[in-house]
Amino acid sequence: MSIAVTGGRANFPLFLLAAVLSVCFVPGAAISAHASQNKIGTATIASTNCQATGLADGACYRVVISDCAQAESDFAAAIKINEPPNPSTLRGTVFFTTGGTGQAFYDYNSDYMGDTECPESNCGLMAVQSINAANYRTVQVGFVDPQGTISEPDGWLTGPAADGPRALACRYATLVHAVWSILLESDSTHPVCATGNSGGGALVTYAMTQYGMGNDSGPGPILALAEPTSGPPYARIDHGCAGAAAPVETVTCPANTRISENYGLDTAADYVDPAYPSDVCSVDINSKGKDAYSSFHFDSVLSTDFAAPSYKTVVRALFGSADLTSAVPLGEEWYDAVKSTKTAACVAGAPHELPQNYDGATMIVGDVTSLCQ
Repeated sequence: MSIAVTGGRANFPLFLLAAVLSVCFVPGAAISAHASQNKIGTATIASTNCQATGLADGACYRVVISDCAQAESDFAAAIKINEPPNPSTLRGTVFFTTGGTGQAFYDYNSDYMGDTECPESNCGLMAVQSINAANYRTVQVGFVDPQGTISEPDGWLTGPAADGPRALACRYATLVHAVWSILLESDSTHPVCATGNSGGGALVTYAMTQYGMGNDSGPGPILALAEPTSGPPYARIDHGCAGAAAPVETVTCPANTRISENYGLDTAADYVDPAYPSDVCSVDINSKGKDAYSSFHFDSVLSTDFAAPSYKTVVRALFGSADLTSAVPLGEEWYDAVKSTKTAACVAGAPHELPQNYDGATMIVGDVTSLCQ
């Protein structure tokens, strides 16, 4: 993997929906190279109130997602959409997803606050606002029910699902398709792009690979640009859950540093086990890889049926030189496997929560505004 190190520092009206809108994808026959491609579910979208936080003048919606395979009940998520300053010269639409369980909006996530170089010390807000000001429509995703009627303690990872994060990523792919097909009226004139940190980046890569949004085998849209930052940590779940037996890799960011792909028990308990019927990742870590759940590799972004991904989507990966988590070797392993157009960069001094860092947030803005086309 070769990456650069950076140092220093068709418009649609957002009207109130009087009735609930819905979308359902009925897939045709998948091409042979994607015989195991996952199917999206169905979704309904209805207007809701926005919180008085983050980027102003947004329109907020409740998205109820149903019919995802292995998900036992309906799931609700929130989205916040900001139109560009000049809708007549719209440059595209960008989806933003936060890390972990993905319950916060990108523009008001405590994990992305603290760097005083960013206005209001909120680098997440700076990133969204700057991209919106560059005349992109921004769509922020929060995996929490804005009405509070559906219990989702672990955000998009709220299980159980036999295939864990791979199956539950259906929620994100269904949401992206619903926004594009309903609110954007399947606009193919302007690009649709996506970025997400850590687990949020994993959602973007699952959507590209297992749900066909990296090429024309899926329901649409085809993502023009995908920028996972600090990951994807689910690139090889079988490695992450192997405990002391997990591979130890020499990574490029930080340069020539050896980092284990072992998640560790805390990460397993918070971000892997909740997706499964039981604490299978913790069990495997404690067994030092001897008691692995049978579908861990299949459930990964680099799964047994998508071993060498090639996309129409342009891939741009970012890592931080201060990130020593397992997400780095796992993310680099995924990046190295990509066979299509890709670039990567190492942001000097950026932590795992890369959008928290001024240079990291600035890099995301520059990447999106130059590559989302």
